[in-house]
Amino acid sequence: MRHNDFIVKYDPENDKPEELTKRILYSLIIRRLQYKKPAIMFISGDSGEGKSYTALSLQRILLELQGLDLKDCINDINVYTPLQYAEKLQALIDKKGKDWERLKPVNIICMHEAREIIKAKQWHSFLATSVADINATVRSVKRLCIMIVSQFIRDITTDIRYTLNFYFKVWRPMGGNRRARVYLYLMWKDDRDIEHPGLKKRKISGLVVYPSGKRRRYSPEYLELKPPDREIAKIFDEEDYKSKYKIIKHKMQKLLKEMMADADIFDDKTKNMIDYYINNPEEISRIGKRNKRGVWKLNPEVRKMHGLTKIQEEEFNKKLLDKLKGLEK
Repeated sequence: MRHNDFIVKYDPENDKPEELTKRILYSLIIRRLQYKKPAIMFISGDSGEGKSYTALSLQRILLELQGLDLKDCINDINVYTPLQYAEKLQALIDKKGKDWERLKPVNIICMHEAREIIKAKQWHSFLATSVADINATVRSVKRLCIMIVSQFIRDITTDIRYTLNFYFKVWRPMGGNRRARVYLYLMWKDDRDIEHPGLKKRKISGLVVYPSGKRRRYSPEYLELKPPDREIAKIFDEEDYKSKYKIIKHKMQKLLKEMMADADIFDDKTKNMIDYYINNPEEISRIGKRNKRGVWKLNPEVRKMHGLTKIQEEEFNKKLLDKLKGLEK
């Protein structure tokens, strides 16, 4: 007997098409949470296809179906950078937290792509730890719908892939109706060959029940979700920018310093350091020493104290040694 991923009622004469989408999503996702099962989804798509807004649209629908308003918790459930993850998860599950009464019914957390601000390896590690953390920690408190937004399925490790329940692929056509199309797949583990199990995806399929009692099998090609309203989009965009700006700015400053050092453009900070230590020779023995090959090595704690990059440290060692050799002649 063929398995039904959903069974929903629908009256084409009185219900809008969006109602059918909502009921399918309710049956697929919210009912899983009600049965204390996790609902972990990966939302993929190339840059500019509408992944983040699709995640917001899904959040709006799932919360509305539970009598909640996304505007009341948008910044509580969206993790814009990995630095925010622990605090936001804690607020969602901590019964003693100051926001528990407000967030008690909220059962969604969404981790947005952060590869532009952290290394790919760190992104993989963050997602793996986060999903494992949620699955292990919140089991006794509340089941969460976990959304992971990133460009490609290989952005997540194999271990995480095997925890996925749903795979959403987002594509936005050009011209005319620019609503993003969401291709929705159910993930399943193919263990028919015990020696070589694999992860598979298939289109969702279920039954639509009409007022007459007639049932029709329905497997949607894709879903078209109404984009988030301007107020929601504005809140999201502003917080996303604010959250990532400081990190990106710091990384750019660090990169510029390394480029300057690599191009032998010494900044005032490093020049002043060399001038200070040359003019205070009694301090030189405290900050480093020459090794057996005659190469000057700066003590790690001194490099940390002055906030030098690796390239700046190498240049400092070289310039200082040249100055010392000049004084010895």
